[in-house]
Formats: sequence, structure tokens, C-alpha cells
Amino acid sequence: MHEKIARLIELDRAHTLVAHIGAILGWDQETYMPSKAIEERAEQLAFLEGLAHQKAVNPEIGELLTALESAEGLSDDERAYIRVVRRDYDRETKLPESFVTEYAKAASIAQSTWAEAKQNDDFNAFQPHLATMVELNRRRAAYLNPDLPAYDVLLDLFEPGSTQKSIASVFSTMRRYLVDILGEIRKRPQIDDICEGRRVDADTQARISEYFMGVLHYERDRGRLDISAHPFTTTLGGNDVRITTRYLEDYFPTSLFSTIHESGHALYEMGIDPNPAFRATKLSEAICMSIHESQSRLWENIVGRSRAFWERNFTALSALLGKAGQGIDLENFFKSVNRVRPSLIRTEADEVTYGLHVIARFELESALFDGSLKVENMPTAWREKYKELLGIEPPNDRQGCLQDVHWSMGAFGYFPSYALGNLYGAQFWATLKREVPDIESRIAGGDTLSVLNWLRANIHTHGSRYTPSELVEKVTGEPLDARYFERYLREKYAKIYGF
Repeated sequence: MHEKIARLIELDRAHTLVAHIGAILGWDQETYMPSKAIEERAEQLAFLEGLAHQKAVNPEIGELLTALESAEGLSDDERAYIRVVRRDYDRETKLPESFVTEYAKAASIAQSTWAEAKQNDDFNAFQPHLATMVELNRRRAAYLNPDLPAYDVLLDLFEPGSTQKSIASVFSTMRRYLVDILGEIRKRPQIDDICEGRRVDADTQARISEYFMGVLHYERDRGRLDISAHPFTTTLGGNDVRITTRYLEDYFPTSLFSTIHESGHALYEMGIDPNPAFRATKLSEAICMSIHESQSRLWENIVGRSRAFWERNFTALSALLGKAGQGIDLENFFKSVNRVRPSLIRTEADEVTYGLHVIARFELESALFDGSLKVENMPTAWREKYKELLGIEPPNDRQGCLQDVHWSMGAFGYFPSYALGNLYGAQFWATLKREVPDIESRIAGGDTLSVLNWLRANIHTHGSRYTPSELVEKVTGEPLDARYFERYLREKYAKIYGF
């Protein structure tokens, strides 16, 4: 059995190498690639996806899995590894190679077209590519499980075991308390955003990003920071985890909190180390996107927007801002970055209304895949949904249905992970505070390493050793409970707004 495990790991690592090479090309496309290079880049990515698929569906993997699944005397890590490889193998073997390469090429071109369409506020240019990605995902779902609704199959890719019905149930509860908290806040005097309209050049914002990457203990010899149209994190190897941000010169908090958010993703990836024997295998990958988002949003919001964090770091931020920071004091800055106000852009939304942005996307995706919404009607449907949930309407598609990169990548079913990440993050944080009662005073004293070490020991190191439900119960002692996030929001914003 030891020889069979070793051979399975060898085949798995070969697939991982090809996937990481493809990720380098994808990272380059989003950061430095000349715009006219897109056609050949799409061909390159399609070729690599085809090669990766060949390695993923190698019949020898199936033979090894069959032999190992009935074996006795395997360790817990070995059994967890076999479970993870089986899930991926069964999925990959259902997808024809021709479809995999077609999908990769279409997604690469769609992403490039989306970036240009967003810049030009031109939904018509992106519409046929969006239609293509929807149709390709219908086909992908049919290959994977023709007996289930397409959207259920797609949701399961990002949050194993989830369905449209289960997500809708969670979101129904979340929607009620978000609307209630927002209503309480609207009754109170509103907060002015002292950061709005202050011009901060990109070079200064880059220095701010570099500083806060250091505060969070992002390992610079294992990654780098670059610029992209939509901030993201990508893993190109165990010691190469890169992040991007974007700089808006009239609103510097965008890059500040995007950098903290993406650093949270990177810290998770850098901390995965379930067992040295399984490095660079599927066991050393993140468990799912909602757990990933729990880490990025915990750092961005629960830590990064906390009073304790800014008691320590506001002086350094002021020094980095220079003249642009004149007139900003700690109290007004803290309130500004925690101001609650319905807004158009998801990535810049406050913690209370953010979930409503995600619910909007979930409901629009659901409609796309049940056939009640046609692609060409997306701009109108988006405006109506935002008016319904947030009471505002985007003045253009750049601030509306073109604002996110996800659909151009074909990542339908991804958005719910953001809101579920908030739930996981709040429950993890409650446990951390219980186990380390002085954690907030530690943060105020400049000790963010205590947070990172706790997350590393309890969440990061495991990789895919546990399912999401197993992990949350192992860490917190109970299943996922949306009330932790509600309690966190009510306690925090009652203090800020006085309700």
C-alpha cells in the first residue's frame, strides 16, 4: 500500500506542476501581458488545460484509488488524501478533453474582453462572451451530473454539498438580520467619510500596501504584489503565492483593504502544511472557497477594520499619507472605514450591506440558470435587483453588472462563498477570542502574529484534510451557525452608531 500511495502522490504532483504553470500564464494575463497577445495566450492556456486534464484522468489513478480505498491500516491523512483525490478524479473523468480546452480558451478571451468592456462601459461587447460562458457551464454541469439542476452542480464545485435551496435558506436568515441592522443604522446620525476625495497617488498607495503586508506577516520572499483590474490571489507553487490590488487615486481605502483582503488569502495558502509527505498534492490545497473567504474577510474586516488594529497602525498610515492625510484623526478614520451606507460596488461595500451584494448575485445567477433571465437582459435585471435590495441603481454597467471578473472566468456559483466566508470567519473569531481572551489588546499592541499563529494551527495547516463541516466543528465545537455573524455585527455597529 505504501508503494501505491507513493505512486498516487507522484501522479498527483505531475498534475499540480502543470496547473501551476497554467496559473503563471493566467497571472501574467491579468497583470503584464500586452493586450494584443490574448489570442495566443488563450491557445497556450487551452493547451495546458488539456495537458493537465490528461494527467488528471490517467486511468492508473483510478486503479490506485480502487486498490487503496479497500486497504486496511492506512493513516487518517492517507484516507483523507484518497477521499480528496477520488472527488477530483471522478469529476475530471466526466469532462471530455475537447470540452476542457474549449472552456479554457473561451474563458481566457472572455476575461480579456470583460476588462476592456468594463473600462469602456460596454456591456454589448461582453454580452456574447457572457452567453458563451453560461452555455459552457450548462454543458459542464450536464457532464458532471445530468440528474441535478445545473446551478446545484456549479455551487457544489465551490462549496461541497451546497445546493440552491440550502444557500437560499441561509441567505433568507441573513437577509432578515442585515436589513434589520441597516434599518437601525439609518435611524442614527450618519457618518461622513473623511477619506473621500483625498487624492493619493499610486506610488504612495503602493507604499501603504507594502507596509500593511508586513504588518500581517505576508512573506515577501514567497510572493509579490502587483496591479490588476480586479484584485486576486494566485498560487503558483508552495513558495510562490502572489496578490494584486488596484489604486483609485481619489479613494485610497480601496487599495488598502483590497491588499489586506488578498493578503489574508495568501496567508492561508502559505500556511497549508498538512503533512510533509503530501506537499504539492491535492491534500495541500485549500478546502473550499468559503473557508478561503473566511480568512481574507477575517483579516480585512474583523481585524483590519477594528479599533484595536488602528490604535496601533494609524500613526504609520498618517506618516505614509503625508499631506494627503492632514485633517484625518484616528476616531474619524475608524468611523469612516466602518461607515454603513448602501453602495454600488461589492468590493467596497461595508460589512452590513456586503451580504446584500452577494445575495443579489446569487439570485441573478439562479435566474440565469433556471432560464427566467436571459443574458441580454442582465443590465436591466441588475439595476432592478439593486433597487430592491439596496435601494440604489447603478448609473452605468461599469458600476453594475460589469464590475466583477467572476462571470468572465465562468465562476458561476462562486459568489455565495463570500457571504458564507463571513459566517465561518465570525464563528472562528468567536472561538479565537474565547481561547485567547486578550487578543484585541495584543492587536492594539502590534501583535498580529498571535492571530496568524492561531489561524495557522487551527485552520491553515490542515489543507483539505477535513470537509468544511468537519473543520468548523473541529475548530469551534459546533456546526456553522449564522448567529455568530449577526452577533458580531450588532455588537460592533451598536458601539459605532449608538443603537
